[in-house]
Amino acid sequence: MHPDGDVLPPVLHRLRAGAELTAAAWCRTPGATSRVRATVVAGRLVVEAGDSEPLWITASPVALPLRTRSVDRVAVPMLLPHLRDIDGLFAELRRVLAPHGLISVLVPAPRSFGWRGGPLRKAVRDAWRHRSAVEHPDWLAAAADFAVLADDRLDFTLDGVEPSDGADELCAAGVYPPDLPERARADLAAHRSAVRTVRLRRVVARR
Repeated sequence: MHPDGDVLPPVLHRLRAGAELTAAAWCRTPGATSRVRATVVAGRLVVEAGDSEPLWITASPVALPLRTRSVDRVAVPMLLPHLRDIDGLFAELRRVLAPHGLISVLVPAPRSFGWRGGPLRKAVRDAWRHRSAVEHPDWLAAAADFAVLADDRLDFTLDGVEPSDGADELCAAGVYPPDLPERARADLAAHRSAVRTVRLRRVVARR
């Protein structure tokens, strides 16, 4: 957990695109002035309403303890590629969102790892529980009856850590597969540019 009490992994606050924008902020950008916002991660839910203190709840992403049509915006950062029940998540998002509410889904964007990176690319691709969530999150949102409004990719830079530590943090946060085999994780750490710079994808869709 972030030292400031954020539910998002600390590394998402240290991935920066330019001087100001972080991966954490980018995921939550749409609807910044909404009345009720929620952030859904594995096992945790945070609800924010106006200037009130955030409400922290232990919850399953497929059984959100929220009233029907009670939330204006929901951010879903780095969850889809390793969630067992994607259909259940989208069903819950449809249920809790108010009419015309927005979801903001943040996922990793596939990378090539260079002309000699074939084995690492294959290892990363094979380690995702739901590869389609990395490669086609827009399709998944549309199939769940959401209208996709935006589909953007942005490069973020991680500074101030050794590549081995950065690789572990990025895997733990879901930027790379959390279950990436040890050998592939060592190869990832050795591929310094893949740790220093990552590309993320944000799909924004309306209920």
